[in-house]
Amino acid sequence: MTGTMDAGNMRKGEMDKMKLYRMELYKLCHRKIVYAGTIFLTVVLLLFYSMKISEEWAYVDGVLYEGFEAIQKNREITEEFKGLLTDEKVDAIVEKYGFPQEVERNYGGFRDGNYLSAFVTDFLTDGYMRGWGEGEYQISTRTYPIAETELGAAKELTGQEIILEYSNGWSVFEELLNGGTILSSILIILIVSVLFAGERQAKMVPLLFTTKEGRQKDIRIKIAAAFTAAITIWLAVTALDLILCGYVYGYDGLDNLVGTTKIIGSIVAQGWSVSVWTVRHYIAVIVFRSFVGIMTLCATTIYISAGCRTSFHAVSIAAIVWGMPLLLWFLLPNGFVFSLVRVLIYATPLYHSMCNSIFDISTIWVILAEIAAVWSVFCVFRGYLKYRRQQAA
Repeated sequence: MTGTMDAGNMRKGEMDKMKLYRMELYKLCHRKIVYAGTIFLTVVLLLFYSMKISEEWAYVDGVLYEGFEAIQKNREITEEFKGLLTDEKVDAIVEKYGFPQEVERNYGGFRDGNYLSAFVTDFLTDGYMRGWGEGEYQISTRTYPIAETELGAAKELTGQEIILEYSNGWSVFEELLNGGTILSSILIILIVSVLFAGERQAKMVPLLFTTKEGRQKDIRIKIAAAFTAAITIWLAVTALDLILCGYVYGYDGLDNLVGTTKIIGSIVAQGWSVSVWTVRHYIAVIVFRSFVGIMTLCATTIYISAGCRTSFHAVSIAAIVWGMPLLLWFLLPNGFVFSLVRVLIYATPLYHSMCNSIFDISTIWVILAEIAAVWSVFCVFRGYLKYRRQQAA
Protein backbone atom coordinates (compact mmCIF):
# COMPACT_ATOMS: atom_id res chain seq x y z
CA MET A 1 0.00 0.00 0.00
CA THR A 2 2.80 2.39 0.92
CA GLY A 3 4.61 1.59 -2.34
CA THR A 4 1.47 2.32 -4.36
CA MET A 5 0.98 5.62 -2.58
CA ASP A 6 4.62 6.57 -3.18
CA ALA A 7 4.32 5.75 -6.88
CA GLY A 8 1.11 7.75 -7.08
CA ASN A 9 2.75 10.71 -5.38
CA MET A 10 5.69 10.52 -7.78
CA ARG A 11 3.37 10.51 -10.80
CA LYS A 12 1.44 13.43 -9.37
CA GLY A 13 4.68 15.27 -8.73
CA GLU A 14 5.81 14.72 -12.32
CA MET A 15 2.44 15.91 -13.62
CA ASP A 16 2.68 19.02 -11.45
CA LYS A 17 6.15 19.74 -12.83
CA MET A 18 4.96 19.36 -16.42
CA LYS A 19 1.97 21.59 -15.72
CA LEU A 20 4.22 24.23 -14.18
CA TYR A 21 6.68 23.90 -17.07
CA ARG A 22 3.96 24.45 -19.67
CA MET A 23 2.65 27.40 -17.68
CA GLU A 24 6.10 29.03 -17.53
CA LEU A 25 6.64 28.46 -21.25
CA TYR A 26 3.22 29.95 -21.96
CA LYS A 27 3.99 33.03 -19.86
CA LEU A 28 7.25 33.62 -21.69
CA CYS A 29 5.92 33.19 -25.23
CA HIS A 30 2.24 34.16 -25.09
CA ARG A 31 2.78 37.89 -25.55
CA LYS A 32 1.97 40.20 -28.44
CA ILE A 33 5.56 41.35 -28.81
CA VAL A 34 6.70 37.74 -29.17
CA TYR A 35 4.08 37.01 -31.83
CA ALA A 36 4.96 40.19 -33.69
CA GLY A 37 8.68 39.42 -33.43
CA THR A 38 8.17 35.88 -34.73
CA ILE A 39 6.16 37.10 -37.72
CA PHE A 40 8.72 39.83 -38.44
CA LEU A 41 11.59 37.33 -38.25
CA THR A 42 9.88 34.91 -40.63
CA VAL A 43 8.96 37.60 -43.15
CA VAL A 44 12.50 39.03 -43.16
CA LEU A 45 14.04 35.60 -43.75
CA LEU A 46 11.66 34.85 -46.63
CA LEU A 47 12.25 38.27 -48.21
CA PHE A 48 15.99 37.76 -47.93
CA TYR A 49 15.74 34.41 -49.69
CA SER A 50 13.64 35.96 -52.45
CA MET A 51 16.28 38.66 -52.91
CA LYS A 52 19.12 36.13 -53.12
CA ILE A 53 17.19 34.03 -55.65
CA SER A 54 16.70 37.05 -57.88
CA GLU A 55 20.47 37.72 -57.97
CA GLU A 56 21.44 34.57 -59.88
CA TRP A 57 21.69 34.27 -63.64
CA ALA A 58 22.79 31.66 -66.18
CA TYR A 59 23.59 32.14 -69.86
CA VAL A 60 23.13 28.85 -71.67
CA ASP A 61 22.77 28.23 -75.42
CA GLY A 62 22.18 31.90 -76.16
CA VAL A 63 19.42 32.26 -73.55
CA LEU A 64 19.77 34.34 -70.36
CA TYR A 65 17.99 32.83 -67.37
CA GLU A 66 17.43 34.77 -64.16
CA GLY A 67 16.20 34.06 -60.66
CA PHE A 68 14.80 30.63 -59.83
CA GLU A 69 15.06 29.49 -63.46
CA ALA A 70 18.76 30.38 -63.49
CA ILE A 71 19.38 28.36 -60.33
CA GLN A 72 17.69 25.31 -61.82
CA LYS A 73 19.59 25.73 -65.10
CA ASN A 74 22.93 26.06 -63.31
CA ARG A 75 22.15 22.94 -61.30
CA GLU A 76 21.18 21.12 -64.49
CA ILE A 77 24.31 21.94 -66.49
CA THR A 78 26.58 21.13 -63.53
CA GLU A 79 25.20 17.59 -63.30
CA GLU A 80 27.07 16.65 -66.50
CA PHE A 81 30.45 17.64 -65.04
CA LYS A 82 29.99 17.07 -61.31
CA GLY A 83 32.49 15.03 -59.37
CA LEU A 84 36.27 14.92 -59.51
CA LEU A 85 37.62 17.96 -61.37
CA THR A 86 40.13 17.13 -64.13
CA ASP A 87 41.85 19.07 -66.86
CA GLU A 88 39.75 17.18 -69.39
CA LYS A 89 36.54 18.37 -67.73
CA VAL A 90 37.80 21.94 -67.74
CA ASP A 91 38.53 21.73 -71.47
CA ALA A 92 35.09 20.21 -72.08
CA ILE A 93 33.39 23.05 -70.18
CA VAL A 94 35.25 25.68 -72.19
CA GLU A 95 34.46 23.90 -75.45
CA LYS A 96 30.74 23.75 -74.60
CA TYR A 97 30.21 27.18 -72.99
CA GLY A 98 33.25 29.22 -74.03
CA PHE A 99 34.73 32.11 -72.06
CA PRO A 100 32.23 34.71 -70.81
CA GLN A 101 32.88 38.18 -72.22
CA GLU A 102 29.93 40.52 -71.66
CA VAL A 103 30.44 43.10 -68.92
CA GLU A 104 27.50 44.98 -67.45
CA ARG A 105 27.68 47.49 -64.63
CA ASN A 106 26.31 46.41 -61.22
CA TYR A 107 26.65 42.70 -61.99
CA GLY A 108 29.37 40.91 -60.04
CA GLY A 109 30.45 38.72 -62.92
CA PHE A 110 30.39 38.38 -66.70
CA ARG A 111 26.78 38.72 -67.81
CA ASP A 112 26.99 35.94 -70.40
CA GLY A 113 28.38 33.43 -67.92
CA ASN A 114 26.91 30.52 -65.98
CA TYR A 115 28.01 28.53 -62.94
CA LEU A 116 30.47 26.38 -64.88
CA SER A 117 32.04 29.06 -67.07
CA ALA A 118 32.30 31.39 -64.05
CA PHE A 119 34.04 28.67 -62.02
CA VAL A 120 36.57 28.04 -64.77
CA THR A 121 37.18 31.77 -65.26
CA ASP A 122 37.70 32.41 -61.55
CA PHE A 123 40.13 29.59 -60.86
CA LEU A 124 41.61 28.21 -64.06
CA THR A 125 42.10 30.99 -66.63
CA ASP A 126 43.92 34.27 -67.10
CA GLY A 127 40.64 36.17 -66.96
CA TYR A 128 39.29 38.13 -64.00
CA MET A 129 36.71 40.68 -63.02
CA ARG A 130 37.31 43.18 -60.23
CA GLY A 131 35.13 46.01 -61.53
CA TRP A 132 33.41 47.40 -64.61
CA GLY A 133 35.87 50.06 -65.71
CA GLU A 134 38.70 49.76 -68.18
CA GLY A 135 41.56 47.71 -66.77
CA GLU A 136 39.39 46.29 -63.96
CA TYR A 137 38.50 43.14 -65.86
CA GLN A 138 40.10 40.86 -68.40
CA ILE A 139 38.38 38.40 -70.73
CA SER A 140 39.89 34.92 -70.54
CA THR A 141 42.10 33.77 -73.38
CA ARG A 142 43.45 30.48 -72.05
CA THR A 143 43.12 27.90 -69.31
CA TYR A 144 45.83 26.65 -66.97
CA PRO A 145 46.40 23.05 -65.88
CA ILE A 146 44.87 22.45 -62.44
CA ALA A 147 48.29 21.60 -61.00
CA GLU A 148 49.55 25.11 -61.82
CA THR A 149 46.70 26.94 -60.05
CA GLU A 150 45.58 27.61 -56.47
CA LEU A 151 43.34 24.55 -56.77
CA GLY A 152 46.38 22.40 -57.40
CA ALA A 153 48.17 23.95 -54.43
CA ALA A 154 45.13 23.27 -52.23
CA LYS A 155 45.02 19.66 -53.42
CA GLU A 156 48.69 19.24 -52.57
CA LEU A 157 48.27 20.88 -49.15
CA THR A 158 45.21 18.91 -48.05
CA GLY A 159 45.63 15.64 -49.93
CA GLN A 160 42.01 16.01 -51.07
CA GLU A 161 40.79 15.88 -54.62
CA ILE A 162 39.09 18.98 -56.04
CA ILE A 163 35.36 18.34 -56.39
CA LEU A 164 33.11 20.27 -58.73
CA GLU A 165 29.46 20.53 -57.66
CA TYR A 166 26.90 23.30 -57.68
CA SER A 167 27.33 25.01 -54.31
CA ASN A 168 25.77 28.50 -54.48
CA GLY A 169 23.09 27.49 -51.99
CA TRP A 170 25.57 27.15 -49.14
CA SER A 171 26.71 30.75 -49.39
CA VAL A 172 23.04 31.78 -49.14
CA PHE A 173 22.56 29.36 -46.23
CA GLU A 174 25.49 31.00 -44.43
CA GLU A 175 24.15 34.52 -44.96
CA LEU A 176 20.67 33.56 -43.79
CA LEU A 177 22.04 31.70 -40.76
CA ASN A 178 24.06 34.80 -39.87
CA GLY A 179 21.13 37.21 -40.16
CA GLY A 180 18.62 34.74 -38.75
CA THR A 181 20.70 34.08 -35.63
CA ILE A 182 21.15 37.80 -34.96
CA LEU A 183 17.41 38.46 -35.37
CA SER A 184 16.67 35.42 -33.22
CA SER A 185 18.95 36.85 -30.54
CA ILE A 186 16.82 39.98 -30.34
CA LEU A 187 13.67 37.89 -29.99
CA ILE A 188 15.28 35.73 -27.30
CA ILE A 189 16.28 38.82 -25.31
CA LEU A 190 12.66 39.99 -25.41
CA ILE A 191 11.44 36.58 -24.24
CA VAL A 192 13.99 35.61 -21.60
CA SER A 193 14.48 39.04 -20.02
CA VAL A 194 11.10 38.81 -18.30
CA LEU A 195 11.87 35.39 -16.81
CA PHE A 196 12.64 36.64 -13.29
CA ALA A 197 12.30 40.39 -13.67
CA GLY A 198 8.68 40.00 -14.75
CA GLU A 199 7.84 38.16 -11.54
CA ARG A 200 9.38 40.87 -9.39
CA GLN A 201 7.64 43.59 -11.38
CA ALA A 202 4.29 41.82 -10.90
CA LYS A 203 5.00 41.34 -7.15
CA MET A 204 4.76 37.57 -7.55
CA VAL A 205 7.97 36.69 -5.68
CA PRO A 206 6.40 36.47 -2.19
CA LEU A 207 3.66 34.18 -3.50
CA LEU A 208 6.06 31.91 -5.38
CA PHE A 209 8.39 31.57 -2.40
CA THR A 210 5.59 30.50 -0.04
CA THR A 211 4.65 27.50 -2.21
CA LYS A 212 6.06 24.08 -1.47
CA GLU A 213 9.55 23.79 -3.05
CA GLY A 214 8.97 27.25 -4.54
CA ARG A 215 12.58 28.34 -4.29
CA GLN A 216 14.00 25.21 -5.93
CA LYS A 217 11.46 23.62 -8.24
CA ASP A 218 9.96 26.79 -9.67
CA ILE A 219 13.34 28.38 -10.47
CA ARG A 220 14.64 25.24 -12.19
CA ILE A 221 11.49 24.97 -14.28
CA LYS A 222 11.68 28.65 -15.23
CA ILE A 223 15.24 28.17 -16.46
CA ALA A 224 14.24 25.05 -18.40
CA ALA A 225 11.39 26.97 -20.05
CA ALA A 226 13.77 29.80 -21.04
CA PHE A 227 16.22 27.42 -22.68
CA THR A 228 13.36 25.58 -24.38
CA ALA A 229 12.15 28.82 -25.96
CA ALA A 230 15.67 29.76 -27.09
CA ILE A 231 16.43 26.33 -28.55
CA THR A 232 13.07 26.19 -30.32
CA ILE A 233 13.65 29.56 -31.99
CA TRP A 234 17.16 28.55 -33.07
CA LEU A 235 15.97 25.20 -34.40
CA ALA A 236 13.10 26.82 -36.32
CA VAL A 237 15.36 29.38 -38.00
CA THR A 238 18.07 26.84 -38.83
CA ALA A 239 15.54 24.30 -40.13
CA LEU A 240 13.79 26.93 -42.27
CA ASP A 241 17.16 27.95 -43.70
CA LEU A 242 18.10 24.35 -44.47
CA ILE A 243 14.73 23.51 -46.03
CA LEU A 244 14.75 26.59 -48.26
CA CYS A 245 18.34 25.89 -49.26
CA GLY A 246 17.49 22.33 -50.26
CA TYR A 247 14.30 23.24 -52.10
CA VAL A 248 15.79 26.10 -54.11
CA TYR A 249 19.48 25.24 -54.48
CA GLY A 250 19.76 21.55 -53.59
CA TYR A 251 22.24 20.01 -51.19
CA ASP A 252 25.13 19.42 -53.60
CA GLY A 253 28.47 21.05 -52.94
CA LEU A 254 29.22 19.74 -49.46
CA ASP A 255 32.46 18.17 -50.67
CA ASN A 256 33.67 21.35 -52.39
CA LEU A 257 36.46 23.31 -50.75
CA VAL A 258 35.14 26.47 -49.11
CA GLY A 259 37.54 28.58 -51.15
CA THR A 260 35.88 27.45 -54.39
CA THR A 261 32.46 28.74 -53.33
CA LYS A 262 30.87 32.16 -53.00
CA ILE A 263 31.34 31.87 -49.23
CA ILE A 264 34.86 33.17 -49.81
CA GLY A 265 35.27 33.38 -53.56
CA SER A 266 39.01 32.64 -53.55
CA ILE A 267 41.02 29.75 -52.23
CA VAL A 268 43.44 32.09 -50.42
CA ALA A 269 41.22 35.13 -49.84
CA GLN A 270 41.15 34.55 -46.08
CA GLY A 271 44.27 32.45 -45.73
CA TRP A 272 44.52 28.70 -46.09
CA SER A 273 42.95 27.60 -42.80
CA VAL A 274 39.26 27.96 -43.64
CA SER A 275 39.47 28.09 -47.42
CA VAL A 276 40.68 24.48 -47.60
CA TRP A 277 37.94 23.14 -45.31
CA THR A 278 35.20 21.25 -47.05
CA VAL A 279 31.83 22.99 -47.16
CA ARG A 280 30.47 20.15 -44.99
CA HIS A 281 33.00 20.92 -42.26
CA TYR A 282 32.45 24.67 -42.55
CA ILE A 283 28.65 24.42 -42.32
CA ALA A 284 28.89 22.10 -39.29
CA VAL A 285 31.18 24.58 -37.50
CA ILE A 286 29.13 27.71 -38.16
CA VAL A 287 25.87 25.97 -37.20
CA PHE A 288 27.44 24.75 -33.96
CA ARG A 289 28.85 28.21 -33.21
CA SER A 290 25.45 29.84 -33.80
CA PHE A 291 23.93 27.36 -31.34
CA VAL A 292 26.63 28.16 -28.76
CA GLY A 293 25.90 31.86 -29.26
CA ILE A 294 22.18 31.39 -28.64
CA MET A 295 22.77 29.28 -25.52
CA THR A 296 25.28 31.80 -24.15
CA LEU A 297 22.88 34.67 -24.80
CA CYS A 298 20.05 32.81 -23.06
CA ALA A 299 22.22 32.06 -20.01
CA THR A 300 23.51 35.65 -19.81
CA THR A 301 19.99 37.06 -20.09
CA ILE A 302 18.79 34.70 -17.33
CA TYR A 303 21.49 36.09 -15.03
CA ILE A 304 20.60 39.69 -15.92
CA SER A 305 16.89 39.05 -15.41
CA ALA A 306 17.55 37.63 -11.94
CA GLY A 307 19.09 40.92 -10.85
CA CYS A 308 16.54 43.36 -12.31
CA ARG A 309 13.34 44.62 -10.74
CA THR A 310 11.50 45.41 -13.98
CA SER A 311 11.27 43.79 -17.41
CA PHE A 312 12.25 47.06 -19.09
CA HIS A 313 15.54 47.22 -17.19
CA ALA A 314 16.25 43.57 -17.93
CA VAL A 315 15.61 43.98 -21.67
CA SER A 316 17.66 47.17 -21.84
CA ILE A 317 20.67 45.77 -19.96
CA ALA A 318 20.59 42.48 -21.88
CA ALA A 319 20.49 44.34 -25.21
CA ILE A 320 23.43 46.56 -24.17
CA VAL A 321 25.48 43.59 -22.98
CA TRP A 322 24.72 41.71 -26.21
CA GLY A 323 25.75 44.59 -28.49
CA MET A 324 28.65 45.93 -26.40
CA PRO A 325 31.35 43.64 -27.89
CA LEU A 326 30.92 45.26 -31.29
CA LEU A 327 31.49 48.70 -29.81
CA LEU A 328 34.45 47.52 -27.74
CA TRP A 329 36.10 46.09 -30.84
CA PHE A 330 36.37 49.55 -32.36
CA LEU A 331 37.15 51.44 -29.14
CA LEU A 332 39.93 49.25 -27.73
CA PRO A 333 43.43 50.64 -28.38
CA ASN A 334 46.34 48.51 -29.50
CA GLY A 335 48.40 46.56 -27.00
CA PHE A 336 48.86 43.01 -25.73
CA VAL A 337 46.16 43.17 -23.05
CA PHE A 338 43.66 44.76 -25.40
CA SER A 339 44.52 42.24 -28.11
CA LEU A 340 43.69 39.48 -25.64
CA VAL A 341 40.36 41.17 -24.91
CA ARG A 342 39.68 41.31 -28.66
CA VAL A 343 40.24 37.57 -28.86
CA LEU A 344 37.84 36.95 -25.96
CA ILE A 345 35.24 39.11 -27.72
CA TYR A 346 34.91 36.25 -30.22
CA ALA A 347 33.52 34.11 -27.37
CA THR A 348 30.52 36.44 -26.92
CA PRO A 349 27.02 35.59 -28.24
CA LEU A 350 27.12 38.31 -30.91
CA TYR A 351 30.38 37.14 -32.44
CA HIS A 352 29.34 33.49 -32.27
CA SER A 353 26.36 34.54 -34.41
CA MET A 354 28.64 36.11 -37.03
CA CYS A 355 29.49 33.19 -39.30
CA ASN A 356 32.41 34.87 -41.06
CA SER A 357 34.16 35.57 -37.73
CA ILE A 358 35.42 31.97 -38.03
CA PHE A 359 37.97 33.26 -40.56
CA ASP A 360 39.75 35.15 -37.75
CA ILE A 361 39.69 32.37 -35.14
CA SER A 362 39.80 29.16 -37.16
CA THR A 363 42.62 27.71 -35.03
CA ILE A 364 41.10 28.51 -31.61
CA TRP A 365 37.34 28.48 -32.19
CA VAL A 366 36.91 25.34 -30.04
CA ILE A 367 38.65 27.01 -27.09
CA LEU A 368 36.40 30.07 -27.43
CA ALA A 369 33.32 27.85 -27.56
CA GLU A 370 34.48 26.18 -24.35
CA ILE A 371 34.92 29.59 -22.71
CA ALA A 372 31.37 30.48 -23.76
CA ALA A 373 30.08 27.20 -22.30
CA VAL A 374 31.81 27.84 -18.94
CA TRP A 375 30.40 31.38 -18.87
CA SER A 376 26.91 30.02 -19.59
CA VAL A 377 27.08 27.56 -16.70
CA PHE A 378 28.31 30.35 -14.40
CA CYS A 379 25.46 32.68 -15.44
CA VAL A 380 22.77 30.06 -14.92
CA PHE A 381 24.17 29.06 -11.53
CA ARG A 382 24.56 32.65 -10.33
CA GLY A 383 21.15 33.61 -11.67
CA TYR A 384 19.60 30.66 -9.85
CA LEU A 385 21.23 31.62 -6.55
CA LYS A 386 20.46 35.31 -6.90
CA TYR A 387 16.75 34.79 -7.51
CA ARG A 388 16.51 32.09 -4.85
CA ARG A 389 17.90 34.45 -2.21
CA GLN A 390 15.48 37.23 -2.99
CA GLN A 391 13.01 38.03 -0.27
CA ALA A 392 9.69 39.73 -0.46
CA ALA A 393 10.14 43.46 -0.87
